[in-house]
Amino acid sequence: MAKLRIGVVPYMNAKPFIYGFQEKADEVDIVYGVPSTLPQMVENDELDIILMPTVGYFRSKGYKIIPGGSIASNGTVESVRLFVRTPSIDQIKTVALDKDSMTSCVLTKIILWKKYSLKPEFVTLDDKRKIYNGYADAFLVIGDDAMKVREEGFIILDLGEEWYELTGLPFVYAVWATKSESKLKGLCELLVDAKEYGLKCVNEIADTEAKRLEMEKERCLRYLKESIKYNLGEQEIRGIKTFYDYALEMGEVREGVKIEFCN
Repeated sequence: MAKLRIGVVPYMNAKPFIYGFQEKADEVDIVYGVPSTLPQMVENDELDIILMPTVGYFRSKGYKIIPGGSIASNGTVESVRLFVRTPSIDQIKTVALDKDSMTSCVLTKIILWKKYSLKPEFVTLDDKRKIYNGYADAFLVIGDDAMKVREEGFIILDLGEEWYELTGLPFVYAVWATKSESKLKGLCELLVDAKEYGLKCVNEIADTEAKRLEMEKERCLRYLKESIKYNLGEQEIRGIKTFYDYALEMGEVREGVKIEFCN
């Protein structure tokens, strides 16, 4: 029987989703990729299911969301942050967007436009070390790297918090997705069981991640237990739909895309 190929981001926030699979190496292959690379991998049939960037779902055709979980925040997220070098936010003219990101790039544009009435020039941040060199007015950094940036000299916008202040809703960064024609059975139960197991083991995960990232365990634990939310309920779906409406208005996604779930 062929192994189930699961594509996930390499960040700390995804570890509770896959912690339960470490005992199933004969059944499941975990493949790591940054958000900007995973959609193409499932499109090329290199993977069966992926943690799909939310904007990737709205830019693609022929996918369904697997219910039961997401990477989300309901306020402060800590790992999606805009580092601003100008003395005030209204002075931002150029923004460098993390090349590893998809959804957070669009979120940045929405926040700057809808909350601050800004439409700056956007360029690509291809090397995160460059954020200290000042070649742009602001820098979007995602994932574990965003939590390790030296904060001195920046105004910092936490984009999870900014979104919540704008909409009063959770923000969903990624969802589990598979191709619509997929014949795989029991995916929802499999992923929910793995998530529940991972959340029970969050203390051990925080321990491992603290060593890997050279961060304080308490910060990792707070991040996994408080900043990141793993549900995909009614409020999260409202957040996804609101994001889609804004992104559509800005020309960042396809028109007429519906949220469809696997049975």
